[in-house]
Amino acid sequence: MKAPSILLAAGLFLTGASASPLLLVDASSGNILAAQEATRSWHPASLTKLMTAHLALMAVQSGRLSMDTSVPMSAWAVSQAPSKLGVPEGTSLRLEDALLVMMVKSANDVAVAVAEAVGGSEASFVAAMNAEAGRLGMSGTRFVNANGLHDDRQVTNARDMAVLMLAVLSHHSAHTDLFRTPAVTVNGRTLKNTNKLIEDYASLEATKTGYVCASGFNVAISAVSGGRRVIAVVLGSPSAAVRTRITKDLLNAGLSGDTSPIGNLRTLKASWPTPGIDLRRLKCGRQGPAVAGAVVAGGDAKRTDVSRRRD
Repeated sequence: MKAPSILLAAGLFLTGASASPLLLVDASSGNILAAQEATRSWHPASLTKLMTAHLALMAVQSGRLSMDTSVPMSAWAVSQAPSKLGVPEGTSLRLEDALLVMMVKSANDVAVAVAEAVGGSEASFVAAMNAEAGRLGMSGTRFVNANGLHDDRQVTNARDMAVLMLAVLSHHSAHTDLFRTPAVTVNGRTLKNTNKLIEDYASLEATKTGYVCASGFNVAISAVSGGRRVIAVVLGSPSAAVRTRITKDLLNAGLSGDTSPIGNLRTLKASWPTPGIDLRRLKCGRQGPAVAGAVVAGGDAKRTDVSRRRD
C-alpha cells in the first residue's frame, strides 16, 4: 500500500527487512489511512492484555461477573515474571482494581489472575481468547497466554490489533478510563503508566503498550478530536521515545483529515498465523526474552487497597 505523503515526509516509513509494522485507521469506517507491513506477523507482548481486558469486561457485560468480583492471586499467577504487582499468593483484588493495575502497570501476575477468575484456568481463558479472536476476524493472531510474556507461538499483526481496539471501543465505551489512567496507587505505593502519550496527547481515548525483547516497542491507541476517531498501531519500534514520536505523527495525520483511504480493514487480513519476527538478538543479545518492568514488593498484607489518579 502506498503511504500518504504527509507520513512519508515525517520519515515514518522504512523499506526492506528493517520495515516495522504500522497502521492508521479511521475507526468509523474501517478505512485504512496509512499502512506498512500491516499483516506482518509480530509478537504482541503486552498488547495481549487488550484481549484479556476485553474478555473480562464482556463477562461483566453479560452479568456473569461484576466489577466487584474477587480476583485471588494464585500460586501460578504470582509465579509470573515481571513486570508484576508482586503481592503474595492469596491476596485478592476487586476485578475493577485488577484490570486497572493490569493496564497501568502491565502486571503479568494480575493478568493471569484475571484470566483465572474469568475462565477458571489460564488454559481455558486462552481458548476463549482464541475463539474471540476468530469471531472478530483476527485471522493472523494466536494467543498462548493471557499476559504477553514471550512465547514463539504467540503472534498477531498490526491489522488484527486495530480490529481488537475497535472491539474494545465498541463494547466497552463505559470503561475506556481503564485504558488511559496515568497512575494507580496500591497499598500506598504509586505505580505510573510508562506510556507518555496518556498525559502528553490530549486527544487520546484508549491505549496499551507492550515490550519484550522479541517484539521491540509496541502500541495500540485510539484518539478522538473534532468528530474524528482514529486508531494507530505501531509494532517493533527501537525505543519508547521513537514509538511515541511515530504514534503522535500518525494520530496527528489521521485527526487532521488530510489523509485519504488506501484500503479497508475488511479486505486486508492475514490468511493464518505465521511465525513472528524475533528481535531478541538485536534487542537483548543472545539472552532469553526479557520483559520491561520491575517487581513491586508486596509485603505480607492480604488486602489490597487500590486507587487511581485521573488527571
